[in-house]
Amino acid sequence: MAAPLSSAQRSTVEISTRPAALTWRAAWAITVTLTLVLAAVAATWPLALYLPNTLPIGTEREATVPLFNLWTLWWNADRAATGFAGYWDAPFFFPNRGVLSYSEPLTLPGLLSTPLWVAGAAPALVYNLVLLTLLVLNGLFAYRLARALDIARLPSLLSAILTIALPFTVKILGVLPIVGLFGLLWSLEGLVRFGREGSLRWAVWFATGLLALYLTSQQFTLIAAPFLAIAAVVTLRQRAFSRRSVAALLVAGLVAGVCILLLALPAMNIHQELGFRRSDSVVAALSARPIDLLTRSDTALLGFPPRTTADTGGLFPGFLLVLLAASGAFAGLRGDPAGQRLWVLYLLGSILLALLLALGLNLSILGWQPFDTLRALVPGFDRLRSPFRFASVMQLYLPCLAAFAFGFLQQRVLRASSVLIVLLAILAMLENLAVPTPLAAAPESPQTAWSAWLREQPEGTVIAHVPFPQGLNVADYEIESWRLFAQIDHRKPMVNGYSGYFPQAIAPDGSIIPTYTHFQLAMAELFPDYRLACVLDQGLGVDLLVVDTDWFAAVQERFAQLKSFLQPVYSDDQVQIFSLQAPAGECRTQ
Repeated sequence: MAAPLSSAQRSTVEISTRPAALTWRAAWAITVTLTLVLAAVAATWPLALYLPNTLPIGTEREATVPLFNLWTLWWNADRAATGFAGYWDAPFFFPNRGVLSYSEPLTLPGLLSTPLWVAGAAPALVYNLVLLTLLVLNGLFAYRLARALDIARLPSLLSAILTIALPFTVKILGVLPIVGLFGLLWSLEGLVRFGREGSLRWAVWFATGLLALYLTSQQFTLIAAPFLAIAAVVTLRQRAFSRRSVAALLVAGLVAGVCILLLALPAMNIHQELGFRRSDSVVAALSARPIDLLTRSDTALLGFPPRTTADTGGLFPGFLLVLLAASGAFAGLRGDPAGQRLWVLYLLGSILLALLLALGLNLSILGWQPFDTLRALVPGFDRLRSPFRFASVMQLYLPCLAAFAFGFLQQRVLRASSVLIVLLAILAMLENLAVPTPLAAAPESPQTAWSAWLREQPEGTVIAHVPFPQGLNVADYEIESWRLFAQIDHRKPMVNGYSGYFPQAIAPDGSIIPTYTHFQLAMAELFPDYRLACVLDQGLGVDLLVVDTDWFAAVQERFAQLKSFLQPVYSDDQVQIFSLQAPAGECRTQ
């Protein structure tokens, strides 16, 4: 038998092995990162080949929403350079204030994009790199959550790959705010680790995840809130509801909540003043039906279960993913320690709750609609437009359960080789792919001759761009999103715009008046018209009228009635630009 090592010898051995351990951990971290990047590239293929000049649109029929999200990234970067001065008063829907609050502000993704904008990257390249980063973060925090649940490294990595390729994420690639799901996983990791260790740093980690969740997506924060509330109870149950644990988690949650409230107050006040609320008809139309859970999106690689073009459809999570999750739940409930079993029960219960909430107003129990009650009682739920998006939580938690299955197979069934579980994960990912990803072309620069001319006009010059959209569907507003794209170059405030909400007013009797919609449709139907020219000039303060050349050619004769209002100042093959000013007394006497 070898003689025992002296303390000096043991120290020497520890010092000599420490660099090797650090090198191995660094190598594994690089492996995880590269694997997740490759998974994101595969899930969005062939986007990687066209990063500077295309935008992925998922199951969107047009580029309206991706273009608007691209504009929002630019606005965040632009405001970051000014210390976020005038952040909420974005330069569209002029002269309305606080219009950035009408849609997702994308604060954290916008900050991630700032260095790229500063470096002069093409707008589409900025957008796509942010998109891929969000997908990688989804995978990274899925990996961290699995590790927090005491699952081995390789099974955790495989669950992360499946998280990146979720059918729901692939379905909504054209809606950037819903792509970034990592904040929920981040907060959940903090709760899992706090439940096991009771360390204050994990309570802080949970709170930091909450902030990241809100700054990434306000809508998904509302969706995730009930699941995190339940998880917090599970955590405290693990800590036997000790006073110290309750106090630590409560303080961390309150600090995060106060920060979120301070960030949300401007938007909340604006929404309350304008009476923003989603109508029952819209919420019902965007509530999932049971059949939607058994269909794939129309971009899916596989056609069974059948594909669908319905907005609420395509929520089937995949045969292999469901099978792996079910196997993982079985393995997790049989395993040790008891805390792990508690989290498996939480994941199973959350999946069921998410399915029920996804049904929204389509779920009725003896005439009682639980989701309608939530809309009435829970702040913010009355502004949730798409209950079917609760299915994102259901799908997000399935790879967490699948991690248990991978771990069980690796430890007890396939000890001699990990190749088979890797192949199983790859097959599950391939089943859920929707490639080639639909792409929309995008110029590598927002600059045109006319936008460059506008940029040189005096600061504060207000523009209106005609024609206005003739309808109220998302497709009708694609033209407005392209005008926002041009605004990245010219930077002039404009009365046009697009967002999740549109300017409106509350009448004395409490009814809602869709002011902008009335104005938009009147402009689309009647302009050129001297009364509307007066509204543009004296009501909205428009200085320049930008007219699409092809449309101008069709209505040129009608512009004759406005010749006293308009003075041509610029012309090219894309637009005609006029200085707009009503003659003295014209708008009072006509």
